[in-house]
Order: sequence, then C-alpha cells, then structure tokens
Amino acid sequence: MAQTFGDCWRRVRLYVPAAPTFLAREWVNDAWKQLVKKRRWGFLRGDMVLTINAARTIASCVVTQGSATVTSAGLFLAADAGRQFRVGSTPYYTIQTFTDVNTIVLDRVYGEDNAASAAAEIFDGYATMPADFGSFRLIPDRYNQRRLAFWITEDQLNMLDSSASAGDSGPRCLVARAPSTYIPTLGRIQYQYWPRPTAARSYPALYNKQADDLTDVDTFNGVMADGAQILINGALALAALWPGTGDRPNPFYSLTLADRYQVRFAQGIQELSLRDDEQYPDDLAKVHWEHWPLADIAYNDQSLRASDATVADLY
Repeated sequence: MAQTFGDCWRRVRLYVPAAPTFLAREWVNDAWKQLVKKRRWGFLRGDMVLTINAARTIASCVVTQGSATVTSAGLFLAADAGRQFRVGSTPYYTIQTFTDVNTIVLDRVYGEDNAASAAAEIFDGYATMPADFGSFRLIPDRYNQRRLAFWITEDQLNMLDSSASAGDSGPRCLVARAPSTYIPTLGRIQYQYWPRPTAARSYPALYNKQADDLTDVDTFNGVMADGAQILINGALALAALWPGTGDRPNPFYSLTLADRYQVRFAQGIQELSLRDDEQYPDDLAKVHWEHWPLADIAYNDQSLRASDATVADLY
C-alpha cells in the first residue's frame, strides 16, 4: 500500500503523543528536506517540453525612450504577451501586457532612441522553467541529433556574441539569466536561447525537481515508496530533542535517543541512495560535455580537423 506524508506524521505522534500536530508535521518535513538534499533522486525527476514559436517581424511601430508603451497600426497579437521584443540590435525586452492590437507594454521602459517607424521583432528569446525546476538533466536536440548545451555561462556567451545578434532556426544552447519579469511567471528561473530562434521548435527535456513541503495526500514513489520509515526516523531524531512545554513535558525527550535515531536516519538514506543508483545509474558514469563548452554550442569540429587527435583524445 502506498504511503503518504499523512501516514508518516501520524506515526510520529504515536511515538510522541505530547507533540502538537503541526510540530509532528514540521519534523517530518524537515527530515524530508534533509533527505532530498543528499543527491539528485530518481523519484524527483521531471519532464517538460520547451516550446518555441516562430518569430515574426513588426514592419513599423513607435518606441519612445523612457516609456514602456509601444504602439503600432494593428500589428500586435494577444499571444505576444510574455514573448520578447527587440528593435534592431537593442537589448531584449519582455512584453508584459497586450493592451490591444495597437498597443503593448514592455517589462521596463525603453532605453534606446525614439523611433516613429521602427522595424521590430517579436520572438521567444527566453525559456521560463516550471515552478518546481531545480536543474536540467538532458535536453535532446532532435533536429541535429545532439544535446542542447545548458552549462554555458553568460561570460562565455558574451565572448561569442556580446550583442546577441546571432539568429538561427533553432538554438544550440540555453544560458542561465535573471529570473522572469513577466507577471504570470514572476521570479521563476529563466534561460536565454542562443542563437535567437526564428522558427517553431520543440525540445523535450528532463530535469531535477525541487522538493516542496509535503501535504497529507502526497504519496511517495520510486525508492521512497516503501521508505517512509526513513523519514519517521529522521523526524523522531528531531522529536527527541524537543523537551516539551512547561505544563506538558515530552517523555520522548532524550539526547541519547536523538543520536540513535539520527544514525538510523543517516544509514537509511545511504541504503536508499544505493537502491536509487540501481534504478537510475546515470550518476555512475557521465560524459563530461562541459569540457568542450564553446565548441559544443558552435558545432565546431575545427579542433579535430586541425590535429591528429581522435575524439577520445580530447576528453
């Protein structure tokens, strides 16, 4: 039978009946947070699709320095909200609001020169991650039969293309940037596509989830499906450190008992980690693509052709 968070904290209260419900819940959640930080667990994998819509050109629009409002003669679409906006080689702006077909509002005031008839581009320049996103595991590029790089830094991108002028049908990498400024996804992790994508594309991706606080109906899966006792041991290690209140002392309070349950908790995590390796063995062997960071995103094989080295020699 599947075990839930509710099962765990109720069992903790059987050991420590003096503890209020909220405290038992907090102990189990604290143990859960300690456990999930130990490694990238297989049961915290997630999958998503990075969807890129085709870029389109706005033949003429009015941009004003110091104003976030942009106007045109009926050229904007409701679907433009959340996408990126650019005039020439100016920085990227995010469209915060679609007012109507004649007006959009950017996420910040326009900082370039005034233009009464500027040609602009609206495109998907940024990828916004799900709320539970922790880190990428893999982004297959099915169009080029390779991986999309996600370990490139802004400094490296600046060396390649400081004006972000490069564009292509699809990106070759994602570069971590500042969090999203678009209100519906405000504060979420965001990556910049490079080169700037112009065609419609979709990329499946695997990622590591962040673990939020558990709720009563949350069911454990993967190697945790029968591992609830590990969390109970971690919670009891914390419970044994709680002396209780002045009018209701905790009979379970004992530093020796706390140490004993802490050892059980640590041993349980180690055993669980070994089982997780058997189910998801990717932590045992890894190709270190990041050793070729710049060549990888440029599809550049010149370093191979310029020497007698084999591919294996360059790892």
